[in-house]
Amino acid sequence: MLTRVHRVLLLVLVLAACSGSLDPIDPVWGKQACESCRMLVSDPTYAAALADERGRRHYFDDIGCLDAYLVEHPRTKPRALWVRVGARWMAAESARYTAGAASPMAYGFLAQETGALDFAAVRRGAAAHREELAR
Repeated sequence: MLTRVHRVLLLVLVLAACSGSLDPIDPVWGKQACESCRMLVSDPTYAAALADERGRRHYFDDIGCLDAYLVEHPRTKPRALWVRVGARWMAAESARYTAGAASPMAYGFLAQETGALDFAAVRRGAAAHREELAR
């Protein structure tokens, strides 16, 4: 049974998802499940998001989960991909990354404004991480 507060939050999320704007929108921290691993997206430090072709937002607790979702849902046509850099969202393709972070799903990447890795390198590293786990 949804409480009044939950209904209001749900309405806000639905309206935001249906809007034509491609501005990033925060999830409900600690309540929104990651679209890939289903853990709660609670730490903005490692959060990522995707807006699909319909404008629906998908949230992830780790940049590696975003990559896994893209691999597992090849028909999804992302209109925008974002990562958290400090207190703001940034286009995932524009961000830089460092490896070795203690990220929620142990992919180990941290989005920053400067760093040695680009988004393509993160995607390759995420794929390698999943392959290692599969062995």
